[in-house]
Amino acid sequence: MEEYELREIALQEGGSNLDINTPPNYDNPVGDGSSPPDSPDIQKSENQFKNVERELEIDSKQYLAGHDAENNHDENDEDFKLRRYFENSQRMALGNGQKPKKMGVSIRNLTVVGRGADQSVIADMSTPFISFFNLFKPSTWKEKGSTFDILHDITLFNRDGGMLLVLGRPGSGCSTLLRLISNQRGSYVEVKGDIKYGGIPAKEWKRYQGESIYTPEEDTHHPTLTVRQTLDFALKCKTIHNRLPDEKKRTYRQKIFDLLLGMFGIVHQADTIVGNEFIRGLSGGERKRLTITEAMVSSASITCYDCSTRGLDAASALDYAKSIRIMSDTLDKTTIASFYQASDSIYNLFDNVAIIEKGRLIYFGPGNKAKQYFIDLGFDCEPRKSTPDFLTGVTNPQERIIRQGFEGRVPETSADFEAAWRNSSMYRDMLEEQKEYERKIEIEQPAVDFIQEVKAEKSRTTPKRSIYTTSYITQVKALIVRNSQIIWGDKFSLISRYLSVFTQSFVYGSIFFQMEKTIPGLFTRGGAIFSAILFNAFLSEAELPLTMYGRRILQKQRSYAMYRPSALHIAQIVTDIPLTMIQVFLFSIVVYFMFGLQYNAGKFFIFCFTLVGATLATTNLFRVFGNFSPSLYISQNVMNVILIFMITYCGYTIPKPKMHPWFAWFYWANPFSYAFKALMANEFGDLSFDCHDTAIPFDPKNPTRYDNDYRVCASPGAVEGILSVEGKDYLDQYLHFRSDDLTQNVFITYLWWVLFTAMNMFAMEYFDWTGGGYSHKVYKKGKAPKMNDAEEEKKQNQIVANATSKMKDTLKMRGGIFTWQNINYTVPVKGGKRLLLDNVEGWIKPGQMTALMGSSGAGKTTLLDVLAKRKTMGEVQGKCFLNGKPLEIDFERITGYVEQMDVHNPGLTVREALRFSAKLRQEPSVSLEEKFDYVEHVLEMMEMKHLGDALIGTLETGVGISVEERKRLTIGVELVAKPHILFLDEPTSGLDAQSSYNIVKFIRKLADAGMPLVCTIHQPSSVLFEHFDRILLLAKGGKTVYFGDIGERSKTLTSYFERYGVRPCTESENPAEYILEATGAGVHGKSDVNWPETWKQSPELQEIERELAALEAAGPSSTEDHGKPREFATSVWYQTIEVYKRLNLIWWRDPFYTYGSFIQSALAGLIIGFTFWSLQGSSSDMNQRVFFIFEALILGILLIFVVLPQFIMQKEYFKRDFASKFYSWFPFAISIVVVELPFITVSGTIFFFCSFWTAGLNTEYNDINFYFWFIFILFLYFCVSFGQAVAAICFNMFLAHTLIPLLIVFLFLFCGVMVIPSSIPTFWRGWVYHLNPCRYFMEGIVTNVLKHTDVKCTSEDFTHFTNPEAVNGVTCKQYFPISEPLTGYVEAINEGDESKCGYCLYNNGEEYYNTLGWSFDNRWRNLALIICFWIFNTLMVITFVYITRKPRR
Repeated sequence: MEEYELREIALQEGGSNLDINTPPNYDNPVGDGSSPPDSPDIQKSENQFKNVERELEIDSKQYLAGHDAENNHDENDEDFKLRRYFENSQRMALGNGQKPKKMGVSIRNLTVVGRGADQSVIADMSTPFISFFNLFKPSTWKEKGSTFDILHDITLFNRDGGMLLVLGRPGSGCSTLLRLISNQRGSYVEVKGDIKYGGIPAKEWKRYQGESIYTPEEDTHHPTLTVRQTLDFALKCKTIHNRLPDEKKRTYRQKIFDLLLGMFGIVHQADTIVGNEFIRGLSGGERKRLTITEAMVSSASITCYDCSTRGLDAASALDYAKSIRIMSDTLDKTTIASFYQASDSIYNLFDNVAIIEKGRLIYFGPGNKAKQYFIDLGFDCEPRKSTPDFLTGVTNPQERIIRQGFEGRVPETSADFEAAWRNSSMYRDMLEEQKEYERKIEIEQPAVDFIQEVKAEKSRTTPKRSIYTTSYITQVKALIVRNSQIIWGDKFSLISRYLSVFTQSFVYGSIFFQMEKTIPGLFTRGGAIFSAILFNAFLSEAELPLTMYGRRILQKQRSYAMYRPSALHIAQIVTDIPLTMIQVFLFSIVVYFMFGLQYNAGKFFIFCFTLVGATLATTNLFRVFGNFSPSLYISQNVMNVILIFMITYCGYTIPKPKMHPWFAWFYWANPFSYAFKALMANEFGDLSFDCHDTAIPFDPKNPTRYDNDYRVCASPGAVEGILSVEGKDYLDQYLHFRSDDLTQNVFITYLWWVLFTAMNMFAMEYFDWTGGGYSHKVYKKGKAPKMNDAEEEKKQNQIVANATSKMKDTLKMRGGIFTWQNINYTVPVKGGKRLLLDNVEGWIKPGQMTALMGSSGAGKTTLLDVLAKRKTMGEVQGKCFLNGKPLEIDFERITGYVEQMDVHNPGLTVREALRFSAKLRQEPSVSLEEKFDYVEHVLEMMEMKHLGDALIGTLETGVGISVEERKRLTIGVELVAKPHILFLDEPTSGLDAQSSYNIVKFIRKLADAGMPLVCTIHQPSSVLFEHFDRILLLAKGGKTVYFGDIGERSKTLTSYFERYGVRPCTESENPAEYILEATGAGVHGKSDVNWPETWKQSPELQEIERELAALEAAGPSSTEDHGKPREFATSVWYQTIEVYKRLNLIWWRDPFYTYGSFIQSALAGLIIGFTFWSLQGSSSDMNQRVFFIFEALILGILLIFVVLPQFIMQKEYFKRDFASKFYSWFPFAISIVVVELPFITVSGTIFFFCSFWTAGLNTEYNDINFYFWFIFILFLYFCVSFGQAVAAICFNMFLAHTLIPLLIVFLFLFCGVMVIPSSIPTFWRGWVYHLNPCRYFMEGIVTNVLKHTDVKCTSEDFTHFTNPEAVNGVTCKQYFPISEPLTGYVEAINEGDESKCGYCLYNNGEEYYNTLGWSFDNRWRNLALIICFWIFNTLMVITFVYITRKPRR
């Protein structure tokens, strides 16, 4: 590999240490006078250099000599170059005075106690009631729940530079051991025993968090970042300080980046996005290599890898293990790794092996002695079975083979194995070795050098006691770049966001277009300014789900000590500022001038500056809700309540004097109020509003009738005789704040932003809602199994044994011959097309198991996607036939496809998921009892009987089944469907050897029963490989290397390669690894033969083509008539019922979502009800009634934001189900609409009871009261279905949150409250106003509430004016008679004194709504129209679900 060669030249020329953990250094020339002050002593350095050189050479020779060449893949040229490079690197570093970080691990009597499964019960809507009643149940007061030992009395050690392999079946405690070694102790009940790191106790080791890391099994990365961006960020956070004096950080990072990409063979993927289960990017194997590479970048002294070869082919896994071996030898890295399926080649690279079963250590010692130890115990090993498979297999009663004469004498349970180990001489030898190692540590004190080197690596500005390598500023800078890359990487969302802002700004600007400087303009100006704040608030709602996103990535990188979590928030703030400024200026440039606000540059920039502060504060406030909450739905509902609170108490809908004293305090704790006051003062401070045409009194027929000296503007702040109102007087008298406080209010708005920033930083530093990266199971009540219990273990073993023995030798399967010819698949790429599959052909027949193999990225998954008809993008060419006939509409249904990504609905239990698959995919003629029996059979065979009632959950929340158990569930979901053809994409990836063996054995039974199947497999052991009949081997680019029989003991397969010059395959060798090596698979694999071209010229291909031609010519091979092909097994109505029942169960089990909306409705109802407490008959109270209804409307609109994430998440699960033809698009669409209805009804009813009577809206007319409830519930139906319709058409959450504000602006702006209908511009009034459901809701409910309301103005509500003709006996009513078009009445302020008069705007509520053009007679029409809108939304949901039913792949 040229990368290493270049580096070796660089080293010879003066070189550079490019090690991740030990920095680059050159010898500093002596005598040039340029040595830095901290330059090391040259003579001392030279002596140390020579000593280290000798030591490394001895170690290297010992290592190479100490491994059996027959059982170990010899190091190739690339391995030798890598070893030599690291050795040189280490010599250069230590020769320059740096200290080695030789940190081993010593564990004594480690016991980890976890919560018993009986404490973990699935939460549902009954949980709060049960918890409440338990408070009054004495028997529950002292209940603490059971506990169990996850790990029991573990004692072992690993020397510095040593490699320890941890083996065990799933659930044995391997992951827990690795987490404890990396000092992650959260979420456990108790941790007993001692762990020391080079003599440093675990308590002190917290200061060196990033020096022992845990690399989890699952791959968690930002999917839209490229490989280069992901690793460059990690390198920025881990760039050490003590580099070469002249070496730049950028150069240092680039060299390490090139080295690591070369080591793991992802050089060509450097600029490919990472992707995930929903976003196309790297292949599974490539993503796993990135995970490993990122862990190496972290430069930890002790690294724990948890099943890190999952998804890698055998050759790549071996290359990875050899790289780890070389780094451990040369750089003194301490490695502890757990592998589920390790080959002998990998196994032999490790120094020691620890075997754990049910939390108990049953062997710890040299790897080359482990096999003999168990043979001596009485177990036997099958021929060609790998040592790791044998070591884990002895713990499984179904797999282990007992030697003759040892029956009844071998250990049976984990406790028996532990006792046997502790009674062995090897156990005593290992204890003695551990004591000797600990004595050596005491003498050599490696911790001293380690601590010095850790301090030296830190940047100058990093506190020496900090766990981080780089300074806080450096972390923030790196995070700013990464955040910018994430944002810029999603250009579609960015552009759509600003297009939405630009569009909305024209809508806002047009509805408040060129407001006049009159009294009506005075009120609408306030509405325009308030709407500007509201616009940015709604747009900031998108921050809440984004806050939840990426929590597991943060948790992982935090454990790697890459950066402080608070630094991430600072980076978010920095990237917020330009984005927010663009958003606000884009909005303001349009609306400011369309509104007709004052054309003054200073005022314009104050307007923008204040809005920027308000938007930043609101954005950070929404993040506060996210960071302080474990659930999106909790935070969403709480946020909605607070948002209503903020809107109500900002000073617009309710002026400060009118605020209820119980909640008036919130006015001072409300960021909106300060922004509103600042913006109002900015606009109104030096503005006058004319009222010549509207001053009281006036006569429309005779405008000059009244003397202007006795007229007054009908507005607060008016002075009699002055026919204009000063803006500052209006602010002072009506809103009760001073325009002089403008600067103070702007400053306080930004202070809120700072406060929310501090709160977010605190939450991110101290709260971890991911459960620390762990997952724990929850069960149905009373269904939890006993954990690590000997009797329970025997019981489970017996269940599996019975299931195995009772498996029918012949299962009735309806299979067929599936052929594919000349399959080519191309995808569009920048600048043209890329061919991913190149003329692939083959077949699968009943009774045959076909293996699909090749290196990572060869196109195995792509081929399965094409064959299974799952591809929706790109172009597929070629022919596929089933039984000689073209594929029918039912092909996806009768095909089982076990996908690589494990996507399951988290709200179901394992058994429920399997039963759902069986009910909807097996033939309807099969009885339900028979289907469920088959499910139990599969549960037993998959060793998941004890997990049947466990919730699937999600890895993100840390609640649910493990990664390995998800893989088994994925297989089970397909198996219970009894498919006619089975495609399996890496079904054994991530499983232990025994589980893999059971699954392959079970699949073999299916094949023997007549099911044709093909299975991609990465790391098959010899035993697993023997179960396959045929193999299709692919090379890079989707080219065929071989397709044909494997033959007895793989002779047919291996002879093909031997014919073309490959060395013979030995009897003890794994044929799968042999062919991958022969074809040059792996990271550094090479082959002199062009195998795809060789295959094209081979007689085997000609035979394949003859066979395919014969099969095609023969025509249909099956004469069975199974009726007309059906896309789905069951009827649409049966699907609808089952899908509804499932969704109802999921909703029932999500109390955060369901109770969240109930609590939101209750709190909002109480707040709004008490805010408008006991409204009376004054004109201002009548206005308050209208605003009460407007607040209820806002609550409904905010519900849209609550349903978005739930719908989008369920839609992703639906796409997975639809691809396998569980059910059609219609059942899902109609069910997800209907399932919400009862919960919405309860929420609306709660709001009604909490607010309606509290606000005093009740009347003696029951039909009026009922109508309010009925139309409000229907309006909520409309809002939720509207949100679902938007979610149905959007492919991600960000787009939905961009689109929603654009749409809801039409709902609340054009409803007739913020702008009266007559003032709405003609363009909008002509169609939007009449198409707005909120208009009909407001008309129906306002006319209903105000119909029987009589208005009696208070002194404050009257517009006061003087009657100069009172001395002549003219009364107020006579002086100012009310006639159309005027409304209201006139009376004397004080009885008997007709000189001081008051004008009240309305006589009754009917007069008010008549001015809007609304009518009480339309209320049932309005209700019917809302029902129509709801039905229309439902049809849109159905339509959009249909349009987006297929995933992009």
